[in-house]
Amino acid sequence: MRDNITLLAGVEAPESTPWPPFDSRALNFLSDLSAEVLGAPDTRRLEAAAAFGFWCRRPRLEALARRHASPLPRLGRGLIFHLAPSNVPAMFAYTMALGLLAGNANIVRLSSRRAEEEAPLVAAIGRVLDRPEHAGVKARTALVSYERDDTITAEFCARCDGRVVWGGDATVAALRAMPMPPHAVELCFPDRWSLALFSQRYFSALDDEARRTLAHRFYNDTYQMDQNACSSPQLVLWLADGGDPDCRRQWWEAVAAEAEERYPFGPFQAARKLERLCTAAMTMEAPAAAGVERYGGNLLYVVNLAGLTAPLPELKGGFGLFFQGELSSLKELPPLTAPKVQTLVCAGVEPREVAALLAGHGAQGVDRVVAPGQALELDTIWDGKDVIAALSRMIGGEV
Repeated sequence: MRDNITLLAGVEAPESTPWPPFDSRALNFLSDLSAEVLGAPDTRRLEAAAAFGFWCRRPRLEALARRHASPLPRLGRGLIFHLAPSNVPAMFAYTMALGLLAGNANIVRLSSRRAEEEAPLVAAIGRVLDRPEHAGVKARTALVSYERDDTITAEFCARCDGRVVWGGDATVAALRAMPMPPHAVELCFPDRWSLALFSQRYFSALDDEARRTLAHRFYNDTYQMDQNACSSPQLVLWLADGGDPDCRRQWWEAVAAEAEERYPFGPFQAARKLERLCTAAMTMEAPAAAGVERYGGNLLYVVNLAGLTAPLPELKGGFGLFFQGELSSLKELPPLTAPKVQTLVCAGVEPREVAALLAGHGAQGVDRVVAPGQALELDTIWDGKDVIAALSRMIGGEV
């Protein structure tokens, strides 16, 4: 491998023979990797790594295989190049797993900025790949790191059968300008943002224990990745369906208490949060920022919005900065959603009912509607795209 490319795990030149999706060799590897990650102290203590280990447990993988069962034979595309995001921990491992489950060989590029932080998880992957029983998976896997270099990236793209791009809009645009073979496929996951919908009546009826449980799950959706994940809620919409409006204060106090116990809050996080708050206060016009509430000192800021505009502009919180608005009726929700809105976290309203409402009203945005604690659970259907179907091909015939 070239001097300016570091091979972190796997082999330098992965073989690209496709496998069927959910091949037993891929399932066995990921199941063993789950056990390794959850059993090793250096990965078990890292929340993002542990969440990945939990995600690729055998029962979940088998449930995904049943979901994607096909009446026709399927094979992977071949060799997939993945560009993992630099601001979401463990995302490189998830995209590698998706490529494997779809039946592909994979080259995954980690940002050099993340290489040190991801080292324990990379090492765990390397240990499992080195086991003799997983030689077949190792032969089709390369985890690499290099400084941003369009020449290197273009070389990988030129010889792949598909690419998966996780990144900002500018990153997606730059990659789309790099040629691939004519048969190759592309999956892009550009900038998105997410929000939550909470029933005021439901939150008013919560006891302290139930509120703490929900706050714990909401923390996992947000603080765990500094709200950098596209599926982490930035805005909370309160449905004014009765109850006591003071439940909103009680809720944010519970979230701040959870953050005080778990969040590694330091000068960097404090400075970035204040910077984003000041930017929002100076630049937001519709809707405007009507005021700020603070909870737990500097741990949590809540920006109250002066009304809501349709469609909502992209709202960027982070590090414990949230926005807050109010709906008088669920029917007000669909027009607010723009194409960049990805995930809606619902509490006190049934996710399936909200999904049906959005679909029935032709909402421009929202691809997922989930309960608190599920926002970061990567799925094989993401941003409205079936990843397994996109990264594999059917072999059809006469009916």
